[in-house]
Amino acid sequence: MNKIGMWSTLGMFVVGILYVITMAIGMYSVGLTKPIVDPILGIMEVLTLITAPLLVISMSAIHRIAPEDQKTYSLIALAFAIMVASLTGAVHFVGLTVLRQTGTEGIVWPSIIYGVELLAWDIFLGLSLLFAAQVFQGSGLKRNIRIALIITGALCLIGSLGPITGDMRLQFVSVLSYGILLPFVWLMIARYFQQFEEMIRAKTS
Repeated sequence: MNKIGMWSTLGMFVVGILYVITMAIGMYSVGLTKPIVDPILGIMEVLTLITAPLLVISMSAIHRIAPEDQKTYSLIALAFAIMVASLTGAVHFVGLTVLRQTGTEGIVWPSIIYGVELLAWDIFLGLSLLFAAQVFQGSGLKRNIRIALIITGALCLIGSLGPITGDMRLQFVSVLSYGILLPFVWLMIARYFQQFEEMIRAKTS
């Protein structure tokens, strides 16, 4: 499970970086005032679909290594991660299939489908990260991960004020969290899984 955790969180980092690069290319090509279109939009949706199962696997691995007195927190984090994966998976599968075949306008605000997407990434992901942070009690790398998860989780929740108030500029706080900062948090967690695996090997050798 430690190797699964290391590779899944490393995968989250890689996919996250690819998403940022793709989004930057899309924004450069159409500008900041227009929505990103295909083929860049399609690539972003595929990357999001890849992220969904990786998120569940990563949180499952975190739950597996959580100390016994922290497993309630890790289980709650996993539950919210499953909700994120389910909602965003449905949104982007519909985006890649139904919306394109019917010629319906894509995921734009305000719309029900975009509201579901923001519920997943702003609220449910934010809660998942905040509860996962409680697993990493201690000093050193664990302390850094805990602080980073608290910051990214809090920023996600703050960003939900965008759709709630109708001022979508506030939603960019969430984008900063899961789009820019979170990939590097996953890299830190991958390093933690590596250290955890090395510690287990040292004890059994």
